[in-house]
Formats: sequence, structure tokens, C-alpha cells
Amino acid sequence: MRVAVLSDVHGELRTLTRALEHSRALGVETIALLGDLFDKVEEADRCAAALAGWHVVGVYGNHEREIALAAAAGEIEVAPETLELLGGLGEQVRTEEFCLIHEAEAWGQHDPVAALFQRRQSTNGYRPASWLTFAGHTHVRSARTESGPLDIARGTLKLSAVRNYLINPGALAVGQYAIWDREEHVVTFHQLEDW
Repeated sequence: MRVAVLSDVHGELRTLTRALEHSRALGVETIALLGDLFDKVEEADRCAAALAGWHVVGVYGNHEREIALAAAAGEIEVAPETLELLGGLGEQVRTEEFCLIHEAEAWGQHDPVAALFQRRQSTNGYRPASWLTFAGHTHVRSARTESGPLDIARGTLKLSAVRNYLINPGALAVGQYAIWDREEHVVTFHQLEDW
């Protein structure tokens, strides 16, 4: 199964539509949202409509949270499909395999003693509950393990079962997103041109 990981769309409907078309062409079945799909109420229904027909999992960012609260309080009106999408988002989505969050968790430093004894790396007592964490919010594409930053300049990251990963796919508002191939254990970073 392939998952498109989208973060920080900020209401850029044209870019979202292009990323979804590209993802469909690459065999993506699921969309993972990392927050800030839209910024304004008037963008909410259009972005939610673009995601219609997709299996969507994910988390809300600060922008969705405010709009969802206002809609729930009856202060604003949004389409029922938008309410359904917002209702399906959470503060985080966590399994043993992966975690989706809007803001990155704190990661510590590499533990050289654990490395010396060939144990799994630790991070000053902090150990992610999931093997693979996707986070957005910063708009900075990056990847790291508990040992430090990874070079993703080639655009593909092969995942190892003995590492923990923190990956930011970048901001879709500027054409950046990632596709996670769950069977092949590979994350591919994509850049839409002339976004």
C-alpha cells in the first residue's frame, strides 16, 4: 500500500489537486494529512471536496482546529463533507508502526554507549512509541533517526527496521510532499514543478 503524506497545504487548492492526481498515477491509496490543510473558512469546503473519494487519515493543525471548533459551536457554516473530514482528524494518529502528528516530538541525542554494545539506539530516555513518525508544521523537508539528520537529497529514503524515523515531507503549499510505500519500506520525496 502506498500513502501520500501531505502537510501544510494552506488552502492551495491547485497544488493539492495536482498532488492528488500525481499520487493516483503512482498507485497511492491513502492520504495522510499532517495538518494545516486550509487557513480560512472559505478554503475548507474546496479542500475537503478535493479529498472526496480518497481514504484519508490524519491530524488537524492549528488552522483546522479553530475552524472545527467554530463550526461545532455554530459560529460558522461548512459543508457536511467538510465536517466529516474534520471529525475524522485527531490530535495524533499512533500505531506501533507509525505516528502522524502536526508538530514534531522532541528527539534527544544519539546514545554512544548503546551503539557500542550494538543495542537499539536511544535518545536520552526518550523513545518514540512508533517506528516511523511523520510530522509537518515547520515547512522544512527533513528526515532523521535517533542518531541524527539523514541526507535526503537523492529524494528517496530506504527505511530500516532497526531505526526510528522522524520525517517531515515539507509543505505542499510550495509543492513538497512524500509517498510512503509500506510494502517496500521506502519514502520518496516529491516536488511539484511550477506550483
